Amino acid sequence: MTKEGTLLVVDDNRSILAALQLLLGNHFERVLTLPSPNQLISTLRREPVDVVLLDMNFTAGINTGNEGFYWLQEIQRNRPDVKVVLFTAYADIDLAVRAMRDGAVDFVVKPWDNAKLLETLKTAYNIRTANRKGISIATDKLVVSKESGMFWGESNAMQQLRS
Repeated sequence: MTKEGTLLVVDDNRSILAALQLLLGNHFERVLTLPSPNQLISTLRREPVDVVLLDMNFTAGINTGNEGFYWLQEIQRNRPDVKVVLFTAYADIDLAVRAMRDGAVDFVVKPWDNAKLLETLKTAYNIRTANRKGISIATDKLVVSKESGMFWGESNAMQQLRS
């Protein structure tokens, strides 16, 4: 199995960063980590990042997800080619719907299932690769329609939404 792509993980929990570095380092060519989003845009400008796994809450005691939405917009404004998967322990259906509507490829809930997280990130990478080539892709786990701009993920939150 060849490792491809550069993944950037942004989370304020250093234990999560270390765990994800170990898990994802076996599957991506490069895994970069940031403990705060403050250097996110400068990192995206200097590094060839394909996918960002972005925590949604960075301020202690606040779990609205608004920080994640702010940084999602900043990524889209500065590097619209980069795919974003949002990541939070405080999930509900409304948050997942807003994440997808605002442009995230998918939405992952902590604690995560390793296999599902890896599949979600690989799918985001495959979308990025296909978009570079100017093609639409359809897989059994994610359908991306360039015409409608809709992304359909397979996370637990998206399954609840569809049901």
